[in-house]
Formats: sequence, C-alpha cells, structure tokens
Amino acid sequence: MKLKKAFQYQLASGAKLLGWTLVWVAVAIVIIPFITAALTGRLGSLNGEDFLPSGILEIALMACLVFYSASTYDSFQLMIQNGIGRNTYFYSKTLVIGTLALVGNLVSVLYNLLVMPFNTSYGQGTATAVLEGFYYNFFSNNILNDVMSFILLVLLTICISATFTFMGSILSLFERRTQIALIIGVPIILIIALIVVGNAGEETSLKLTWIAKVLLWIAGESGNSGTEGLNPFHPLFSGILYSVILFGGTYFFNLKLKTPR
Repeated sequence: MKLKKAFQYQLASGAKLLGWTLVWVAVAIVIIPFITAALTGRLGSLNGEDFLPSGILEIALMACLVFYSASTYDSFQLMIQNGIGRNTYFYSKTLVIGTLALVGNLVSVLYNLLVMPFNTSYGQGTATAVLEGFYYNFFSNNILNDVMSFILLVLLTICISATFTFMGSILSLFERRTQIALIIGVPIILIIALIVVGNAGEETSLKLTWIAKVLLWIAGESGNSGTEGLNPFHPLFSGILYSVILFGGTYFFNLKLKTPR
C-alpha cells in the first residue's frame, strides 16, 4: 500500500514536471520561429513546418527525466518525513522513471508520426532516426524492426536516467558547497584526462584499443559482414545490465542518505 501511494505521488510530481517542460517547449516552438524569421528577414515565408519540428518531444522528455532523476534529496526527505521508507522511496522512483520513459517516448513517436506529413525534414537527427538507421535492417519483418527501435529508444532513455539518478544519489550525500565543487571539478578532470590520453604515444593508444572494441560490440558490431545492420540485441542486453548496475548503486547510496543532511 505504501509503495502504491509513494508511486502515485512521485508519478504525479514527475508528470507535473514533464507537463511544465512541454508547456515551455510549446512556447518555444511558437516564439523561436518568429524571432529567427524576424532576425533573418523571412517573416513572410513562415509555414507550418517551422512550428512542427520533429524530435522536439524526445528532447523535452530527456531534459525532464535528467532533472527529475538527478533531484534526489528533497523528494527523499519528504518521503521520510511522511513515513515512507528508503526501500519504498527507491522502488517507487525507479518505477516512475520507467513509466515516464515508456509513456513519454510513446507520445513522442506518435507526435513524430503526426507531423511527418507537414515536415519535409522529418526524423533528421532524432534519436529514433539514429536507432532506425543502425538497427532497422536486422529483421526481415518491418514491424519487428519498428518494435525493436522503440524498445531501444525507451532503454536509452532509462540508461540516461539511471546515470543521473546514480549521480544524484552520490551528490545528495554532500553539502551544497561540496556538490557545486564536484559538479564543476569532475568534468574538468575528465576533460584533462581525455586530452592526456589523446596526446599519449602510439603504444598507449594501442593498449586502449580494447575499449573501442568493447564499445563497438555494445553498439551491435558482431563482425559478421553478411548481416545487414548492427545487432540490436547487443545494446539491448548491455543497456539492461548497465541500468541494473547503476540503479543498484543508487540503491546503495540511498541507504546512506540521512535527514537532515
């Protein structure tokens, strides 16, 4: 019963955040074309395509879930104060992330299909188009290709959400000042590390080629030149494993949270 109530509350909170995100996206879709057209002197050439960009809901959903997933401490504190345990909080939030990823991507796909007749550049650069380009020819049945592309899209959304949930659970252990220092410092260290590796000698580069091979395998490269397209089961299983590991790490750090901090 507590899990149901916690899920309903967090789902309402997540849906409200997603709703406001969509409102701002709708406002931007209306205003930005006018501003751009006014600056470039093409107000008279505006048409419906300018107000119906494909893939915009994917971006809105991703931005919403990134913020929702990373925001850990405030919702945790509220749940604890209302008698909801750590386990219930974790499971309910994880279920909400999965629900929003599934429903949000379904709405996004339906929107893309609806605007397709009015948008000549439909699908260019969207996550759906990229996944279809990689994996659409794996099955001989187009319906299976469509279903697999959608599953991978939902899984990609969950993987990104799991990443920020994990990061948010770690940051929640620290004071606000330390959080800011970590948010600024860690990316700088990673950039410097990448530059150092990029400038390393040929011997070091050869030692790191296994990383590229692993990434190619995860992407679906099977080494079988006779297969059209990449193998979608590689990213499917890898994504599930990645999400389970990160959600497991999130669960561990949630057990360390204290209120007040």
